[in-house]
Amino acid sequence: MAKINVRVRDSNRIPRLRTILRELKSYSIEVGIFGSDEYVMIANVHEFGATIRRGKGNTIIPERSFMRSTFDEKQGEWVNFFESQLRRVLRGQMEPKVLCERLGAKMSADIQEKITDLDTPPNAPSTIAQKGSSNPLIDTGGLRMRVTWRVVQN
Repeated sequence: MAKINVRVRDSNRIPRLRTILRELKSYSIEVGIFGSDEYVMIANVHEFGATIRRGKGNTIIPERSFMRSTFDEKQGEWVNFFESQLRRVLRGQMEPKVLCERLGAKMSADIQEKITDLDTPPNAPSTIAQKGSSNPLIDTGGLRMRVTWRVVQN
């Protein structure tokens, strides 16, 4: 009788996949302007609009959403980016946290681009004269520069 050598190779990747999914679930990506300086207030005023009451008149600052509108416009693109990068995580080519960091960086960059490109509603002529620029959300660049992201482990 002939002797047959049989090797069994366990290629069950389910435990590894569960570990990856648990780790991904443990992270949250926060994107925005963090802290309590003047730019947090400026961001809120532009994102939602405001009416400033002064003496006999009001100054109306219209809503110029740069956060919510970017989320609405880019959500599908961000999901596609996540899915494409997830493949690398599942193949062991990238750690789950790195995927979250890359997505956060992309989201932040997209919001910064929105701040640069947004042009409606336009500034009032008096604001343009005061700033020397017609870009509604850029004066010194401080607002755009403060849009950032962080990965938080829950």
